Amino acid sequence: MVNLPRYVALKSKYNNNYLRYVNEASQVQKFLQYSGESVLTPYTVYELEQAKCDTSLVNIRCAYNNKYWVSWPSDHHFIVAQADNIEEDKSKWNCTLFQPIYDSNHQAFRFRHVYLGFNVCLWRGSAPYVNCLRAQWSSPDRDLCDLSTPINWGTLLSLPKHIVFKGDNGYYLSAQWIEEHQYLQFASNDIGDPTVGMETFITKDGHIRFKSNYFGKFWRRSPNWIWADSTDTTTNNSDTLFLPTKVDKNVVALRNMGNNNFIKRLTADGKTSCLNAAVSTIDGTARLQFEESVLSREIYNVKFRPSDSRIYDQSTLVMATETATNTTKESHTMNLKFTYTETKSSMWNSSVSIKLGVKTTVQTGIPFIVDGKVKISATFSGQYQWGATKTTSKVVETLYQVTVPSMTTVIVSLLATQGTSDVPYSYAQCDTLINGEIKSYQMDDGVYKGVNSYNFKYETKSKPITA
Repeated sequence: MVNLPRYVALKSKYNNNYLRYVNEASQVQKFLQYSGESVLTPYTVYELEQAKCDTSLVNIRCAYNNKYWVSWPSDHHFIVAQADNIEEDKSKWNCTLFQPIYDSNHQAFRFRHVYLGFNVCLWRGSAPYVNCLRAQWSSPDRDLCDLSTPINWGTLLSLPKHIVFKGDNGYYLSAQWIEEHQYLQFASNDIGDPTVGMETFITKDGHIRFKSNYFGKFWRRSPNWIWADSTDTTTNNSDTLFLPTKVDKNVVALRNMGNNNFIKRLTADGKTSCLNAAVSTIDGTARLQFEESVLSREIYNVKFRPSDSRIYDQSTLVMATETATNTTKESHTMNLKFTYTETKSSMWNSSVSIKLGVKTTVQTGIPFIVDGKVKISATFSGQYQWGATKTTSKVVETLYQVTVPSMTTVIVSLLATQGTSDVPYSYAQCDTLINGEIKSYQMDDGVYKGVNSYNFKYETKSKPITA
């Protein structure tokens, strides 16, 4: 049996498009549809969670809106990502269980809806539901509409748009004329050098094309040296395509799809420290550090989607405990003072785009869990290291009045629930590049992660005093 990765994108065997969550306003908004033209988007990733009732079954969560695949209430055969919680009762129409079935002939999977007993497929019916996900047949479809190729999301990497590379010799990769050809050589020690800037172009299937800003042309393997001399704007030439492999936080290896070798710093044939697709493994010279060629970044117009948030890892904490003792023959009312430390943490990140080492200013709200729901209850404005956890703590004092019976000790504990929330958001991004250009983007891949305590309550226990 072929094992499925935890996070996947699903590519249709019928139309070669990716299954995506439909976010834009339309008659099929919030449906799942095989219409995604690119794999590296926040709308095309799904988490497969192994079922508790049967390890051969899965619950499938759409990462964009944190909802599980389930039958559409208006037509149970259409499958939508609208379930807030898992339902593993196989007798219920809103059961979220699916059975992955591997087809070795086509090296792809079918997913059978457990309650309906049908395989989900690309629906070829009439508009507006064409290409939407529908549980339709119990037997394999001859046109392969029920087959999807899973793409391991964990192996995909979206490099920054404006980028520079540094080799193992400590020098930046720069555009250089050598022997009347446009070579790429690890020869510059200045990130502001106009020859070192590169621009990335991500293809439908997650490959990357690189363009030298200095030469204004794309990288190309010839024969194994990497020249920046291509004017081909298509993705048809595999010699211009590269597949990134993450080595470390800001270290990558790039495999050229023309000869399937990793590119590296190579000194040979009269060339010194030039880029060459030379090795089948990631050696020291094939490990490329990358940095964004961005001076500063501003994040603003942050719009959270609390309705698509997820609350998990909930646990009960004892914040403080106090006791009151009454040794008289009458009941007494006493005031207890509780002192405790309340800690909150926040992290703003992105699910697709990478942001590294850039001075970033953020203007945003701060979501917290309140009464079991996510609410935007604070704001933050200032410098922030993208993807870092920001923790705040404060000492809180409260008074609690308790009636203590005669000859009794009362033990009062202040309890709270601590939970973690994931809240998706969109945002505007404005970058000032090293060359002074201003670039603005509208992004929809934001993921906020917060931890805080809520549902504070007092728990009282009594213990009689024996004479």
